[in-house]
Amino acid sequence: MQYVDVSVIVTNFNYGKLIRRCIRSLLHQALPSENYEIIVVDDYSTDDSLDAIGTFVESGEVRLIQNSENLGIGASAQVGVINSRGKFVVRVDSDDYVQPPFLYMLYNFLKYNPKYVAVSCDYFLTDNEERIIQAESFEEKGLACGLMFRTSYLEVIGSYNTAKRVFEDKDLFNRIELDKIYHLPVPLYNYVKHGNATTDRYNP
Repeated sequence: MQYVDVSVIVTNFNYGKLIRRCIRSLLHQALPSENYEIIVVDDYSTDDSLDAIGTFVESGEVRLIQNSENLGIGASAQVGVINSRGKFVVRVDSDDYVQPPFLYMLYNFLKYNPKYVAVSCDYFLTDNEERIIQAESFEEKGLACGLMFRTSYLEVIGSYNTAKRVFEDKDLFNRIELDKIYHLPVPLYNYVKHGNATTDRYNP
């Protein structure tokens, strides 16, 4: 097995209209492509998600794992972790997207600061048209997305709870040693707020 530095796990369910943007943002990173892999875990989508992902899979830029039934975010994220090859792992939602320095900055911080088990960044709350609504601080409104872990630490604490279909981030934070997460106060993640479909994503 060929290992990489970073595994990016993209969990997807019926975001065929948006996942291309997510993947494009991950392919245009300052971190060299040979240093990371992109794993898309499709949670039994019923829309055109597989068609949207297909081009990237055929080109070898993305690894696709298809759940045989709808499992929820927690279980899908865990499927990604189990199949990852990276020393570090970070999750990105398929309807969100990231800035070009995202992987480079998070990876290099953890690489040279071994006392920390994870590193976070701030994020932009944006609308469907990619207009920035406001900048948000991870320290005030933490997200499990955009939080890069040492894979070994994530495995030690039990990784993602497969029983949590939503709000898996709250469960994860209950098991993390928060004082071992370093916060980079730079907005590198774009968190997309969808009209009235935000109850399972944005919970200040």
